[in-house]
Amino acid sequence: MVKNMKVPFPFRGNEYNMKDLGNLLQILQGDYGSKWKPINEFENAFADYVGSKYAVACSSGTTALHLALKSLDLKPGDEVITSPLTWVATSNMVLLEGAKPVFVDIDPDTLNLDPGLIKERVTNRTKAIMPVYLAGNPAPLEDIAAIALGNNLKVVADAAQAVGAKYGESRVGSGNLEDLACFSFHTQKNMSTLGEGGMITSNNPDFVKTMRLYANHGIEYSDMKGEVSKQPWYRDCVVVGYNYRMSEGQAIVGLSQLAQIDAVNSKRRHMVSLYNNYLRDVPGLKLPVETSSAQSSWHLYIIQVGKEFGMSRDDLHLKLKGEGIGTSVHYTPVYFFKPYQEMGYKKGICPNAEKVYDKILSLPLAPCMGDSDIYAVIRAIRDAKG
Repeated sequence: MVKNMKVPFPFRGNEYNMKDLGNLLQILQGDYGSKWKPINEFENAFADYVGSKYAVACSSGTTALHLALKSLDLKPGDEVITSPLTWVATSNMVLLEGAKPVFVDIDPDTLNLDPGLIKERVTNRTKAIMPVYLAGNPAPLEDIAAIALGNNLKVVADAAQAVGAKYGESRVGSGNLEDLACFSFHTQKNMSTLGEGGMITSNNPDFVKTMRLYANHGIEYSDMKGEVSKQPWYRDCVVVGYNYRMSEGQAIVGLSQLAQIDAVNSKRRHMVSLYNNYLRDVPGLKLPVETSSAQSSWHLYIIQVGKEFGMSRDDLHLKLKGEGIGTSVHYTPVYFFKPYQEMGYKKGICPNAEKVYDKILSLPLAPCMGDSDIYAVIRAIRDAKG
């Protein structure tokens, strides 16, 4: 039994330190000049990091998804293929653009979209494929990109959990196999910009121009058109946009967080290796899969609890809770929720996603944890198995 060892499920996925504080003080003390300077620097640094031509900072991962879809000029009746096993923002933003989410089932091993099932769901109304890199593990991008290219579709990656992840030799978001990639800097993510924040990367300047326009109220400045105006205060509102801007405080903390992300992800990978080494022989437990083409950011560590374990996922959750070990589930299939049921989505459309939903359990994983915390979780699971 685990004695007097509390390992809550971490609320924060990142760590702040004196580098972040030092950067933030520059803003608070007014030593950084224009409010746009840290934002532009963060965008440039992020683009350099992932290997893309452009990056657009915004207020959250959700607004990143919305702006990316907005750049595609979707029309009512258009369809976007995506995964049902994700946070609701993914498909909600499709609906917000008046388009229809088409849920395709997942590979029960990787928990990502199964490319073999995508082809049969492509219609003349399909405009994009939106893979979700669940837990920071990239989807099979080569296969997805090939389907998109063959059907004149765009690939819009929900890479919210995947900062620093790789597919092949490239970081996700490089634009090699995605048209747009959307990242989140929410409190629970591997890096955070003071609780919220997002970024979209792309190699398409037209997409970038559209996203910047909609992120800032649809306002166009004279210098955006290369003009020198006698009335520099005049701003033309050319579309009805939003306030999806990132603040300078978020951006400057983002710069210091980005500089540390590889070290943070390395620490996560170390903890994952401990889980793998000591849980792989437990009957009834299926451990997360990282394919040979992918390198996960390990935002989450998701196990699947099978019958051979001797108790259900829910019972294991309660057993661990009684030992002071926090767990969670990521995620409920989106179409289970009331708005989707009211739109006519039926349970049973993605059987793999529904089966794994009854088995998946996310174990504690965050840089605030030490090896002793991981060992405590391992011991509690092995004790529960008996």
